Amino acid sequence: MVLHLYRGFQLAWLGGFVWTLIELANPDQASVPLGVLGVRAYWLWWFAPPIIANVLRQAEHKRKAIYVLLTMAIGISALASYQFASPADSAANLYSVVDGEEVYASGSAIVASTGRARVASTFSFVSGFANFVVLIPTLLLSIGLEVKDRKLRRLALMATLATAAVVPMAGSRGAVVLGLGVLLITVWSAGLFFTRIGRRVVVGAIVSGVLALFAFPDAFAGVQSRFEQTEETMGRFKEAAIILPPVALAVLDYPIAGIGTGMQQNARGSLRVYTPWVAESEVGRLLVELGPMGYLLIWTAKLGLAVALWRAYRILKRAGKRGSAGAALGYSALALISNLTFDHVFQALFFLGCGIILSEVVSVQSNDRPAERVRVGGEPGPPAIIG
Repeated sequence: MVLHLYRGFQLAWLGGFVWTLIELANPDQASVPLGVLGVRAYWLWWFAPPIIANVLRQAEHKRKAIYVLLTMAIGISALASYQFASPADSAANLYSVVDGEEVYASGSAIVASTGRARVASTFSFVSGFANFVVLIPTLLLSIGLEVKDRKLRRLALMATLATAAVVPMAGSRGAVVLGLGVLLITVWSAGLFFTRIGRRVVVGAIVSGVLALFAFPDAFAGVQSRFEQTEETMGRFKEAAIILPPVALAVLDYPIAGIGTGMQQNARGSLRVYTPWVAESEVGRLLVELGPMGYLLIWTAKLGLAVALWRAYRILKRAGKRGSAGAALGYSALALISNLTFDHVFQALFFLGCGIILSEVVSVQSNDRPAERVRVGGEPGPPAIIG
């Protein structure tokens, strides 16, 4: 099924994989551990979806996995709410300890207009929590719409509302735009605006949003104030244009041969590896590490992932699995614009979602596969054609 969904892009994936190995021998590649870490960052999580889908084929495993996911999502959201209500310099808002020095939200990540912390919940920094609020609500919604157990369905929809309500607490414009955008794509493609249960979910979401607004008005005010920084906000939108290869190749600086796999990983600071080439964006890091040829191979492999999720969306929609279809469409929209290589939290959450979506596709295809026809006399008839 993976090969079927990803058809047409296998050579690009294989070419990108080989290129990252070749770049380990780049003369500017200064650290073997960093190179190994780089290869892991590029490819390890790509193997997760078929493993997850295979495990979830057993109904009991799937039910337990959903309960674990829902419990963690609600817990992460509850902790985020507690952190947001706490002072930015409180123990609840301790991000991490670096070289024995405690790093609090008050010293590195607050919303200037409100003085509130940009919360990280259980993650080491706010970017991890921002990834969570972008990816998990739409995944929980798809589960809530598909699961047959009424108790589990209610819990999944409650978890969806809880995770959606804490989106503004990240203090991130990108999290708000992407998180709510993907959630709306899921709601629309699942047909929730046109069904009775869908309208109930939408009304519940509106009520939840109003309650969250009254409970945490500073969260919404803080995000609004960040959008009001017009020049910076417009700059962020302009930066989004570099997801297109012609724009990236024309406007970014990079070495033609790259400097080696892993050399732009964040761990280079801890490993005391330094380079004159430093890029901030995912696209810039790809170009610096692998050069234009490697970047184009990786971009094409990610395009294949987006197309595979689009194909999954079509299969699931035809089968009436509208919740899972909506998640597939939302994740397809994220595949090309997200940090699938240099953000390990996004990797883990994104490919986890892909595994759950793939499990639904496999389930649909297995249930729809017609039995082999048998002629009178016991001889097998012609094989059925699966459209």
